[in-house]
Amino acid sequence: MMVTVSIVMPAFNSSAYIKESINSVLNQSFQSWELLVVDGGSKDHTLSIVREIETADSRVRLINNLNDRGPAHARAKAIAHAKGKYIAFLDADDLWLPEKLALQIEFMSENNYLFSYTSYRKMDATGVLASCALSTHSSFNFISGLTRRGIGSPTVVISRDLFDSYILGTIGKSHGEETLWWLLILKKGVRAYGLLKPLALYRDTPYSLSKKVLRNQTTVWHSYRNELGVPILFAFAAYFLYLIDVFIRRLRLKVCTSIKGKILVTTLMSEGAVRVE
Repeated sequence: MMVTVSIVMPAFNSSAYIKESINSVLNQSFQSWELLVVDGGSKDHTLSIVREIETADSRVRLINNLNDRGPAHARAKAIAHAKGKYIAFLDADDLWLPEKLALQIEFMSENNYLFSYTSYRKMDATGVLASCALSTHSSFNFISGLTRRGIGSPTVVISRDLFDSYILGTIGKSHGEETLWWLLILKKGVRAYGLLKPLALYRDTPYSLSKKVLRNQTTVWHSYRNELGVPILFAFAAYFLYLIDVFIRRLRLKVCTSIKGKILVTTLMSEGAVRVE
């Protein structure tokens, strides 16, 4: 079978949610995909869960990564094994709505886009959704990528050809490797385009790396000056605008999550993209 999309999923002690995450891939209306689960030496039931699914569906492939150096290392390892024209990303606790890949691949194919993303909704550890989607911008180039945020990793679909050895070789140079990857690709002159529908669900858990706010922000500055080589005066200006955008997004998110949606993830998933606005 020709593979159109290679889906990259890092996993480490992910037994609480990984079956649900994989099921959200199995339930995609678009079926030309492979799922590469890269396990970093899990000690719980993650391996047995993935192996059982792998046995039932050959499109699911388990890659053992005993020399694991974090999620970005796992993603790079998966990309090296990928057979698809496009690379998509899904963490082992996040979910996709059933029409996610179908709508996004159609969006990219019709417009000849190499890099796309969607908006998403946040959910808590029990699967209760926030009352509204987290909005994003309609597109990003390199400059707007430096001054704004809004490309969520579980929403991205990107041409495999854009991942060169230099980009994959930046692992360990930054704590925000995926954001650095997006910026390095945008620096090539590529523009990222948004399909502004909440087709992914981001699970907010107590151990989410995104909660390490200070480290995340210092990482951005480090990337600007070191890996991206942004001149210092422009870096200051871009970083200031970036922080304003972060503040606005966090304020919107706080309002959004202060009123929990009564709809559960299971209900939304069963109804599919019909509910998406």
